[in-house]
Amino acid sequence: MAEFIISQVMGGIALILVVISVFLKNKTHFFLFQTIANIFYALSFVFADAMVAGINSFISCIRVVILFFYEKMEKQPPLYLLVVFSAIYLTIGAVFYTDAYDFITMITPIVFTIAMFMKNMQLVRILMIPPNILLVLFAILHQVYTTAILDAFETCSIVVAIISFAITNKKQRSTVEISDNSGGGEEDNKN
Repeated sequence: MAEFIISQVMGGIALILVVISVFLKNKTHFFLFQTIANIFYALSFVFADAMVAGINSFISCIRVVILFFYEKMEKQPPLYLLVVFSAIYLTIGAVFYTDAYDFITMITPIVFTIAMFMKNMQLVRILMIPPNILLVLFAILHQVYTTAILDAFETCSIVVAIISFAITNKKQRSTVEISDNSGGGEEDNKN
């Protein structure tokens, strides 16, 4: 019973930190809050005795830090990092495997890693939806409800971002088309 309560508290702290991070304007502070939130996220699974999810979440924290430094240096991370992290996630899964649900937390961090290597942010967002939905289900199955709420919140935020950026892009394309059409019409009148 104590582990259940601790796992909910850890997930709750992660949820609060993620919500706060969404409102931060400074990218470094956002990154710091997200990293700390991910540590509590991992701990919520460790205390729920979902070791594959917990350990792979800690590994994901390391991955995010490494990829953040590449981003800061404005360099594309080497492709071998994708292979290395994928191998680590699968190895952790094989070593700590307890049930078929562990496959979810072996595959989802690999999909997240692939998404982080994409240059197109809209594609990154789209790739993040399926693993987040799977993680919501995984957290519910392991009774880490605050973490399920966190993953559901993140999924909803991603969907809102996808829709918002699609609307913005559509408006920008409409503005460009209107200005192109009005410019072309003036030239036609000159001829």
